[in-house]
Amino acid sequence: MSIDFGSRVRVGAVKERTITVDSNMTTSFLWEGENVLSTPAMIMEMEETCRLLLKEQAIPEAEWDSVGTIVDIRHLAATPVGAQVFLKAKVTSVNGRQVMFEVEASDRLEKIGEGRHERFIINVPRFRAKFGEKQKQLGM
Repeated sequence: MSIDFGSRVRVGAVKERTITVDSNMTTSFLWEGENVLSTPAMIMEMEETCRLLLKEQAIPEAEWDSVGTIVDIRHLAATPVGAQVFLKAKVTSVNGRQVMFEVEASDRLEKIGEGRHERFIINVPRFRAKFGEKQKQLGM
């Protein structure tokens, strides 16, 4: 099945979502107890916001999804456990199955992260088959 993603993914499309920082999303090395939102957790939530934008607005079919290929993010400020984080993803360019996003995260007081993220739209069964072949070649 061939899909023209360039016509389905709209430059300027936006997805916003809100999460609450929990203890599974924090650093563990600054001090004992609940800490601050970690950079990897913030990036993971930014990536998921971009993925959800694509799934909800352009590729709802189960056999299609997307994977991250570029992450260029700056973590600007610390956010404590229990705080809400507001995430925003905006499509800035589309080149076939390659989609670039502008991303940002804020808490109630300030912007805590910003940058860009690229995702590549994949056919899940084809991706899984190719990955399975790689596992065999690696003896896994």
